Amino acid sequence: MRKFVLLLLVGLLITPLADATKKKIYVWRNADGVLVFSDSPQPDVKSDTVDVSSTPNIVKSVDTAILENKSGPAQEEKLKVEILKPAQEETIRDNSGSVYISGAIKPSFKRGLSVVLKLDDKKVKGPQKSAVFILRNVDRGEHKVQLEVWNSSGKVIAVSDPVTFFLHRGSVN
Repeated sequence: MRKFVLLLLVGLLITPLADATKKKIYVWRNADGVLVFSDSPQPDVKSDTVDVSSTPNIVKSVDTAILENKSGPAQEEKLKVEILKPAQEETIRDNSGSVYISGAIKPSFKRGLSVVLKLDDKKVKGPQKSAVFILRNVDRGEHKVQLEVWNSSGKVIAVSDPVTFFLHRGSVN
């Protein structure tokens, strides 16, 4: 009799453990069309079931070697700098003489780099961490802008093509 009770208890204990490894998830859409997930079915709602095992999901480690910069300082990545605004030979009409310069650096702007703006071959702004500049009170006429990218030691590592623009300021005369 003891053996029978013992076998009965073991059987009752094993059944929930086997059941714990497989669970059902009920899935349906509510009145708003939102997908709803629940561990219990809803009455009067047509739902699909998804069997879920409780075994842990083990994800293999990801190789992050591509994120590390394995090239030394002598092998810096080739950057490309370009001026997006103003366009080549664009006429800007602004009586205050304000000019907005916007540039892009590709493939990406890295830590330690800075940008310098040159207007008519003279450094006028920078170094700064952004390739967007605002010039104020620029004289009317033809001007040339160019962007330079500097590394952390102040060495020029990339230069944009020069962009020529024309500034038109209204005259009182």
